[in-house]
Amino acid sequence: MRSGEKKALTIIAAVAVVFVLVVGGTVAFLTRDVWSGDSNDDDDLYLQLAVGDRLIRVEPTLMCDIFLKNCSPSDPRDISVQRVPIPIGESVLVSASKDVAEWPWNLVVQYLTPRGPEVTSTPMRSESTYTTALHSTPDRVVVNIEVQIPSAVTEPGTDNVMARGFLAADTTPENLPERPVTQG
Repeated sequence: MRSGEKKALTIIAAVAVVFVLVVGGTVAFLTRDVWSGDSNDDDDLYLQLAVGDRLIRVEPTLMCDIFLKNCSPSDPRDISVQRVPIPIGESVLVSASKDVAEWPWNLVVQYLTPRGPEVTSTPMRSESTYTTALHSTPDRVVVNIEVQIPSAVTEPGTDNVMARGFLAADTTPENLPERPVTQG
Protein backbone atom coordinates (compact mmCIF):
# COMPACT_ATOMS: atom_id res chain seq x y z
CA MET A 1 0.00 0.00 0.00
CA ARG A 2 1.37 3.37 -0.99
CA SER A 3 1.58 6.34 1.35
CA GLY A 4 -1.21 8.16 -0.52
CA GLU A 5 -3.53 5.19 -0.02
CA LYS A 6 -2.59 5.04 3.68
CA LYS A 7 -3.42 8.73 4.08
CA ALA A 8 -6.75 8.27 2.31
CA LEU A 9 -7.69 5.28 4.51
CA THR A 10 -6.65 7.18 7.66
CA ILE A 11 -8.79 10.18 6.64
CA ILE A 12 -11.77 7.94 5.79
CA ALA A 13 -11.43 6.10 9.13
CA ALA A 14 -11.20 9.40 11.04
CA VAL A 15 -14.26 10.78 9.24
CA ALA A 16 -16.18 7.56 9.97
CA VAL A 17 -15.28 7.72 13.68
CA VAL A 18 -16.29 11.39 13.91
CA PHE A 19 -19.54 10.63 12.06
CA VAL A 20 -20.39 7.77 14.44
CA LEU A 21 -19.61 9.92 17.49
CA VAL A 22 -21.66 12.88 16.24
CA VAL A 23 -24.67 10.78 15.19
CA GLY A 24 -24.51 8.60 18.30
CA GLY A 25 -24.22 11.62 20.60
CA THR A 26 -27.09 13.38 18.87
CA VAL A 27 -29.33 10.31 19.09
CA ALA A 28 -28.44 9.82 22.77
CA PHE A 29 -29.18 13.49 23.52
CA LEU A 30 -32.47 13.54 21.63
CA THR A 31 -33.74 10.28 23.14
CA ARG A 32 -32.70 10.86 26.74
CA ASP A 33 -35.44 10.02 29.20
CA VAL A 34 -36.59 13.27 30.82
CA TRP A 35 -40.31 12.47 31.06
CA SER A 36 -40.51 9.09 32.70
CA GLY A 37 -39.29 10.12 36.12
CA ASP A 38 -35.88 8.49 35.68
CA SER A 39 -34.15 11.88 35.65
CA ASN A 40 -33.41 14.08 38.65
CA ASP A 41 -34.91 17.25 37.14
CA ASP A 42 -37.49 17.50 39.96
CA ASP A 43 -34.66 18.84 42.15
CA ASP A 44 -35.01 22.15 40.32
CA LEU A 45 -38.78 22.42 40.81
CA TYR A 46 -39.35 24.78 43.73
CA LEU A 47 -40.97 28.00 44.88
CA GLN A 48 -39.32 30.78 46.83
CA LEU A 49 -41.57 32.55 49.33
CA ALA A 50 -40.30 35.86 50.70
CA VAL A 51 -42.13 36.90 53.87
CA GLY A 52 -40.67 39.87 55.73
CA ASP A 53 -36.96 39.13 56.09
CA ARG A 54 -37.41 35.36 55.56
CA LEU A 55 -36.79 33.51 52.29
CA ILE A 56 -38.27 30.01 52.30
CA ARG A 57 -37.76 27.37 49.61
CA VAL A 58 -40.85 25.21 49.05
CA GLU A 59 -40.11 21.80 47.54
CA PRO A 60 -42.65 19.68 45.62
CA THR A 61 -45.38 18.30 47.84
CA LEU A 62 -46.26 15.62 45.29
CA MET A 63 -44.62 15.11 41.91
CA CYS A 64 -45.14 12.47 39.22
CA ASP A 65 -43.68 12.09 35.78
CA ILE A 66 -45.62 13.64 32.91
CA PHE A 67 -47.71 10.45 32.45
CA LEU A 68 -48.64 10.32 36.18
CA LYS A 69 -46.35 7.39 36.94
CA ASN A 70 -43.35 7.25 39.28
CA CYS A 71 -44.80 9.60 41.90
CA SER A 72 -42.92 10.92 44.89
CA PRO A 73 -44.02 10.27 47.50
CA SER A 74 -45.50 7.04 46.13
CA ASP A 75 -48.01 6.78 49.00
CA PRO A 76 -50.38 9.79 49.15
CA ARG A 77 -50.57 9.37 52.94
CA ASP A 78 -46.93 10.48 53.07
CA ILE A 79 -47.70 13.93 51.65
CA SER A 80 -46.89 16.79 53.97
CA VAL A 81 -47.50 20.45 53.25
CA GLN A 82 -44.78 22.86 54.26
CA ARG A 83 -45.76 25.43 56.90
CA VAL A 84 -44.92 29.07 56.06
CA PRO A 85 -47.06 31.39 58.22
CA ILE A 86 -47.82 34.81 56.74
CA PRO A 87 -48.84 37.33 59.41
CA ILE A 88 -51.99 39.35 58.77
CA GLY A 89 -51.00 42.69 57.28
CA GLU A 90 -47.90 41.25 55.59
CA SER A 91 -47.26 40.37 51.97
CA VAL A 92 -45.53 37.38 50.44
CA LEU A 93 -43.58 37.32 47.20
CA VAL A 94 -44.06 33.98 45.44
CA SER A 95 -41.37 33.17 42.86
CA ALA A 96 -41.46 30.09 40.64
CA SER A 97 -38.17 28.46 39.70
CA LYS A 98 -37.10 28.37 36.06
CA ASP A 99 -37.99 24.67 35.82
CA VAL A 100 -41.51 25.30 37.17
CA ALA A 101 -42.06 28.23 34.80
CA GLU A 102 -40.66 26.35 31.80
CA TRP A 103 -44.12 24.85 31.25
CA PRO A 104 -47.60 26.27 31.84
CA TRP A 105 -48.55 26.16 35.52
CA ASN A 106 -51.40 27.24 37.73
CA LEU A 107 -51.21 29.41 40.86
CA VAL A 108 -53.99 28.60 43.34
CA VAL A 109 -54.40 30.80 46.42
CA GLN A 110 -56.89 30.21 49.22
CA TYR A 111 -58.03 33.16 51.30
CA LEU A 112 -60.11 33.30 54.45
CA THR A 113 -62.65 36.15 54.30
CA PRO A 114 -65.53 37.23 56.55
CA ARG A 115 -67.84 35.47 54.04
CA GLY A 116 -65.88 32.21 54.23
CA PRO A 117 -63.11 30.64 52.12
CA GLU A 118 -62.29 32.16 48.74
CA VAL A 119 -60.08 30.46 46.14
CA THR A 120 -58.37 32.11 43.18
CA SER A 121 -56.80 30.16 40.33
CA THR A 122 -54.47 31.93 37.90
CA PRO A 123 -53.03 30.10 34.86
CA MET A 124 -49.45 31.16 34.11
CA ARG A 125 -47.78 31.01 30.70
CA SER A 126 -44.73 28.88 30.00
CA GLU A 127 -41.22 30.17 29.39
CA SER A 128 -41.34 32.87 32.03
CA THR A 129 -40.29 33.03 35.65
CA TYR A 130 -42.91 34.73 37.73
CA THR A 131 -42.82 36.62 40.96
CA THR A 132 -46.25 37.46 42.32
CA ALA A 133 -47.09 39.52 45.38
CA LEU A 134 -49.93 38.28 47.58
CA HIS A 135 -51.28 40.47 50.37
CA SER A 136 -52.75 39.09 53.57
CA THR A 137 -55.22 41.58 55.05
CA PRO A 138 -57.67 41.27 57.96
CA ASP A 139 -60.54 40.86 55.47
CA ARG A 140 -58.66 38.52 53.12
CA VAL A 141 -56.13 36.31 54.91
CA VAL A 142 -53.82 34.16 52.74
CA VAL A 143 -54.08 30.64 54.19
CA ASN A 144 -52.77 28.37 51.39
CA ILE A 145 -50.60 28.75 48.29
CA GLU A 146 -50.37 25.96 45.71
CA VAL A 147 -48.66 25.71 42.34
CA GLN A 148 -50.01 22.98 40.06
CA ILE A 149 -47.88 21.58 37.25
CA PRO A 150 -49.80 19.93 34.38
CA SER A 151 -49.30 16.42 33.04
CA ALA A 152 -49.90 14.95 29.58
CA VAL A 153 -53.00 13.15 30.88
CA THR A 154 -56.57 14.42 30.68
CA GLU A 155 -59.42 13.52 33.00
CA PRO A 156 -61.50 10.71 31.48
CA GLY A 157 -64.48 12.08 29.55
CA THR A 158 -63.20 15.68 29.62
CA ASP A 159 -60.47 17.82 28.12
CA ASN A 160 -59.25 18.89 31.58
CA VAL A 161 -55.53 18.32 32.02
CA MET A 162 -54.64 16.59 35.29
CA ALA A 163 -51.86 17.97 37.47
CA ARG A 164 -48.68 15.89 37.56
CA GLY A 165 -47.80 17.43 40.86
CA PHE A 166 -47.95 20.43 43.09
CA LEU A 167 -45.93 22.56 45.44
CA ALA A 168 -47.92 23.77 48.43
CA ALA A 169 -47.49 25.91 51.52
CA ASP A 170 -49.84 26.28 54.48
CA THR A 171 -49.61 30.02 55.07
CA THR A 172 -52.19 30.31 57.86
CA PRO A 173 -50.95 32.96 60.30
CA GLU A 174 -49.96 31.93 63.81
CA ASN A 175 -52.81 32.43 66.31
CA LEU A 176 -55.43 33.16 63.65
CA PRO A 177 -58.51 34.35 65.57
CA GLU A 178 -61.78 32.47 65.01
CA ARG A 179 -64.29 34.64 63.18
CA PRO A 180 -67.91 33.99 62.39
CA VAL A 181 -68.75 33.76 58.69
CA THR A 182 -71.14 36.50 57.56
CA GLN A 183 -73.62 36.19 54.73
CA GLY A 184 -73.23 38.65 51.96
